[in-house]
Amino acid sequence: MCPQKRTYTTRQAKRTSRQMREGAVGTHVNQGAHAQGAPKNASSIAFSNKRGRDRARKGEVSNLMPRTTSSESDRVYQRRTRQRHRAVKRQRRISFRRILIGVVIAAVLVAIALFAGTLAFRGTVGSSFALRDSDASQALVAAKDGQPSYTLIATDLGSVAASLDEVGPDVILLVRADEASGKVALVEIPQTLQVSLGDTGTHNLSEAASDAVLIDAVSKLANVSISHYVKLGEQDLVNLVDALGGVEVELSQVVDDPRAGDVYLPIGTHTLNGHSALTYLRTQNLKQGSQDQRDNQLDFAARLIAALFSAENGGFDSRIEAVGPCLQTDYSLADLTALSKWVSAVPASSMTKARTPGYTTATSGVVETEKPYFVATADGVKGVVEALEEGRDPSADATADAGAVSPSSFTIEVQNGTEIAGAAQVTGDLLTSKGFTVKNVGNAEQQIYDETLVVYKGDEGEARAKAVIEALGNGRAVSAGYYYDFKTDILVILGADFKPTT
Repeated sequence: MCPQKRTYTTRQAKRTSRQMREGAVGTHVNQGAHAQGAPKNASSIAFSNKRGRDRARKGEVSNLMPRTTSSESDRVYQRRTRQRHRAVKRQRRISFRRILIGVVIAAVLVAIALFAGTLAFRGTVGSSFALRDSDASQALVAAKDGQPSYTLIATDLGSVAASLDEVGPDVILLVRADEASGKVALVEIPQTLQVSLGDTGTHNLSEAASDAVLIDAVSKLANVSISHYVKLGEQDLVNLVDALGGVEVELSQVVDDPRAGDVYLPIGTHTLNGHSALTYLRTQNLKQGSQDQRDNQLDFAARLIAALFSAENGGFDSRIEAVGPCLQTDYSLADLTALSKWVSAVPASSMTKARTPGYTTATSGVVETEKPYFVATADGVKGVVEALEEGRDPSADATADAGAVSPSSFTIEVQNGTEIAGAAQVTGDLLTSKGFTVKNVGNAEQQIYDETLVVYKGDEGEARAKAVIEALGNGRAVSAGYYYDFKTDILVILGADFKPTT
């Protein structure tokens, strides 16, 4: 049998409890000695009232408070110290504040680094397209706030053969940008336009001695202040087109001119790279010769500007680094960025494109060795700009001026003064398609003519000759005098400048 469990009497339990209470209280009180030298306990402590002594005997030690020099009462202190979660909360708050401060400091450092990097990048890119060895700033005038600004673009296309390379820029464009109306207009100015260049007399516009002289001459021609200047060399243009991933064009005529380059382009839509774009812009053997060439150059310029500022594929900012080294301009990076914000919404098809009205000719007389030059009509560049300022279509004014002489009101004879077989027939067909009355085609007595001559009779004949030159895109007006004998009103003698159509 298992032994019976010994019972724990009530008296023993009370005694044990009293001993534990007295021992517990005794560790929190003054350990001064009794007379007998034993430590004080709950039963020997003197309390100010019976209630305190009873609590001590029952083991309640919450009334024992540490000494403090604080001005708060015991009750307030007791309430505060009992709420331990406040201390935890405070610690967490301190930790969170430290973390937050660290994050803010890190963010500020990153922002400073990015800002410094951006400034360095923009400064590097901005300096890459600054004008080099140019005095253009001497002739530029800042545009007034809220008013249209004018930019002159001068481009050198170079040539396959060095002997064909002309002095100065081959393409000169005046660009009008009106942010208020959201319109962009391009005016083509022939490089052979006769102008007065300072004290050096009359010359071709492209023969300007410096950028400042060129800007000043165009400013006077258009009667406007020019605010910005963009200069592109042959290789700059090639690199710019390639940097933009090519420029898309729509061809209505075949491009196949050995004197322009080795690129062949059939009729249709093409994305031109830098090399093919150069050939396209140089090509002259088109149906209307230099007139079609000037139209092609205008259209391409509009498409190039649209591609440069296009909002697609990251917008202009994404192209800055690539196109920067290709541009020589006084524009700052900030100016170009601001310009792109609204020009990006203007497609090439919406840009107004106008040629300077006029014709190519030289002084009247017999065959001369000097090269033909361009004579502007209908107030020239100034008239075109005035039409733009007034919101009119400048091409309509040019057409009205050219149509002052009715093509069917006079007769023409075409003679071939070149070694190109069939040149007279091709030219006769072209003039017929434009409404002129061609009576005869054939060969000249000799094929020695350096240029195409448009010979006229009488005072009214000069206006007729200009109409023929405008239709052909080249030629020089010559008074018949006593040197030429023909039965029609106008005699066209094709020279070495004849450009066969493909």
